[in-house]
Amino acid sequence: MEDPGSYFLQQYKLEVSKKSRHRRMLLILVFSSLAIGFTGWLTKSVTLSSVLFFEFLILLLSFSSVFSFHRKAIERQETLFMMLEVDPALLENSDRMHVALEAVKAGNIQSIQVSKTQRRGRGSDEKGFTSGQIDSPLDATKTRRDSSVSEPLYEGLEDNLRPSELLVNEANLQYQHRANQLWQDAESKDTDLIEAGVERLGDLVKTDWFEKNAKQGAVQELMDSQKPDEEF
Repeated sequence: MEDPGSYFLQQYKLEVSKKSRHRRMLLILVFSSLAIGFTGWLTKSVTLSSVLFFEFLILLLSFSSVFSFHRKAIERQETLFMMLEVDPALLENSDRMHVALEAVKAGNIQSIQVSKTQRRGRGSDEKGFTSGQIDSPLDATKTRRDSSVSEPLYEGLEDNLRPSELLVNEANLQYQHRANQLWQDAESKDTDLIEAGVERLGDLVKTDWFEKNAKQGAVQELMDSQKPDEEF
């Protein structure tokens, strides 16, 4: 990545531009709807109740658009801070973009980043990774390390998922559900399973179906039937 400070300023300007463009579009939409509604009411082509209902829909659409834009902006900020290795504590600050901007302007972006020294020293933490342990496993005086004893030390360290992580988790669950459904549909239509009188591929493996229906050169035939875009 280029200089983190320059990259942050670039993304900050893009975000300000997106916000300004979004606000301008909403203002144009609202004022245009007001002008259309007022014109229609003056010309008696629409009733006042229709105008009010139309304006209500426009305002509802505007509020929904503002909420969606704000949510996506938060996700973009979190992704940006993750790329710049910003200290997670800053994410709890509601004015985090301003704090980061001031640090960048001062040429001190390191003040809001995760300490590199701290990350290099984690291996020496007595409660952490012990790859440097050189005691002989046959040493009779060596005290047994029971990992279950230290488990309470790590309880409560997990934090709630961020909006972007919740979105990924929700997508994974949907993909999993869809994959399971496709697999079940494929099994229900598989002629070999139907002929063997079983419902699942695992049940077919337990039988001697594969031994009875073994075909010489089946693997080579499958490889030869592969399309060019399916080859690895």
